[in-house]
Amino acid sequence: MIIKKTDWKILFDNFIAKNRFKPFAWGTWDCCKFSNAVIKEMTGEDLIPINLKWKDEETAMKAIKEYGGTISKSIAKACKKKGAYQVPNAYMQKGDLIVYKEESELVGISDGFKVITPSDDMLVAKQHSDILSVWRIPNV
Repeated sequence: MIIKKTDWKILFDNFIAKNRFKPFAWGTWDCCKFSNAVIKEMTGEDLIPINLKWKDEETAMKAIKEYGGTISKSIAKACKKKGAYQVPNAYMQKGDLIVYKEESELVGISDGFKVITPSDDMLVAKQHSDILSVWRIPNV
């Protein structure tokens, strides 16, 4: 079971500040790897199974398809395995894992108001995305 550390909010803020100018990179700093890195910072554990790896868009889509079929289903599967639970979208808060849709399904982490995710040259805050699901990691 994955659980947030007692100082997770400080760890979250420091992680975002330290990595705010890190550019997007498939397999190391894409929306899934970024979100997993934030979760690992807050909990000490990975959410993404260790055997899931990719290096470009093609292998990322293959990994998602093989693991859960879609990003939404893959996130749901990984969260349920680790004890994270879904909450109504309206109750999104800081530290929640967000599945949202723009041109495709994507993943990010809520800062309490917006969805933080990597872009080509830095982290961005998405405010008007179509949120599909919100997943919460339990506190200590």
